[in-house]
Amino acid sequence: MAGVDLEGISERLLARAEAAPGVSEAEAYVSSNIMTMARIETLAAPGAVGTPSIQQLKRLADVGAAVRVVMDGAVGQATTQDLSDASLDALIASAVGSARIMGPDPNFVSLPKPISRTGPRLVIDRDILAGSVEDALADVAEASISAVDTGLELAGSIIAVGSEVAVSNSHGIDLRGEVDTLSVAQFTVERMDGPVANSSGMGWTTGRRVGDLDAEDAALQGAELARLEPERTSVPEGEYNVILWEYAVADIMDNMMGQAMDLGSIYMGQSWMPTETKELRSGREAPVPKLGEEVAVPEFSLYDDPTLENGVLSHTHDDEGIPTRKVSIVEKGVYTDVIGTSYWSYLYDREPTGSGIRRYTDPGRCSGCAPDAFGTNLVIPKGDMTVEEMVEASEGPTIVIPRTWYTYPTRYGAPGFSSSNRSTAFVVEKGELVPVVPNAFKLTGDMNDILGSIYGVGNEVKTATTWLVMRAPIVPKLACRGIRVSKPAGG
Repeated sequence: MAGVDLEGISERLLARAEAAPGVSEAEAYVSSNIMTMARIETLAAPGAVGTPSIQQLKRLADVGAAVRVVMDGAVGQATTQDLSDASLDALIASAVGSARIMGPDPNFVSLPKPISRTGPRLVIDRDILAGSVEDALADVAEASISAVDTGLELAGSIIAVGSEVAVSNSHGIDLRGEVDTLSVAQFTVERMDGPVANSSGMGWTTGRRVGDLDAEDAALQGAELARLEPERTSVPEGEYNVILWEYAVADIMDNMMGQAMDLGSIYMGQSWMPTETKELRSGREAPVPKLGEEVAVPEFSLYDDPTLENGVLSHTHDDEGIPTRKVSIVEKGVYTDVIGTSYWSYLYDREPTGSGIRRYTDPGRCSGCAPDAFGTNLVIPKGDMTVEEMVEASEGPTIVIPRTWYTYPTRYGAPGFSSSNRSTAFVVEKGELVPVVPNAFKLTGDMNDILGSIYGVGNEVKTATTWLVMRAPIVPKLACRGIRVSKPAGG
């Protein structure tokens, strides 16, 4: 990322945008990302077990700029990856043209204004930022391969991402030197029966530095389940108690909670959290978060915390230049707060939470996307129960699920979801865990029922990044009631 003067470009872009005829407010944003990735695959002929090896080791980099302008209450935006002077002039002209086409936005109040609080001090990996970690990632990959038993197949990726951001606007926001790094390794370990996985497990390790990764432990996590010989290929359909391991909890929270706590989703009617209808400062009536409502058992809390020193998705500031802060969404079962970008926060007469991140399909921060309140490190505090105690506390049919996947809401704005078990799972029989083959059943749940029926919170937490590292839930195991188990699609 060396050689790109993000701060200088941001200053020039803002000055030119403010000088454009008819512009009353402007914002300049410039970002640079570098991602280094090692990919492990097991290349095997049909019916044979292959040897895991590094199939890809590459580095990707991108830079980009974005500008927002306000003209008579209309907001225009444009973005480019060409940072030449001519391109920046064209970028401003495009944003001005966009504002003229869009017309006044009755919900728009203002571009972000400075907030006096101080963002956190975070751990940074300078080698990631310099793009000099290929050898380190290769070492991580080799350590994971050497940890897996002969006869097991392993696949996965190790990524290291560095981002740098500069933001400035007409209200005095002037963010300089904002840098972030993260590293993640995720592996699937399987024991094959011909072309089908007879047993499967997943392991992962995370950190802000490559040196934080424990590749051997991650591979062994997956191998622990992959070594098992399943005794069931299906489970009877019906209502079950479900003991969710950390990755399953993270997957469900990521897909079902991430947007439910965002003011933008609440306004659009896409949140299943409690709301009431009130008039906003725009004069329009809209859903408003009904804070103070009980939404979970008292043993359950949830907060979004981008200030954690070693949090994978911690940020000092968001992509609007606002310092981040911890936001307590649910406190001892009670709905207490929400996150939001400046656009939605000002509309709801709230102070922005520092949650406006520009994010796309690659990890990092993306000039090509508008700020959105995704959430970062979603934390569920640990409880005091072991898995054995959860099993003992279960009454009636119980299954144990280490990993879910393809978790989707059944309808936007509703608490229902469907999901599948991806790894070897377990059915509890006479207090014992009996292994079940991967992908043996489908889950249908309701977030209100789950949060209201939790009867066990694990005594340890783990960070588990799911799809595209959009969020990094830090969660314990959870035991809850009332999830329906049915046959998988086509089963």
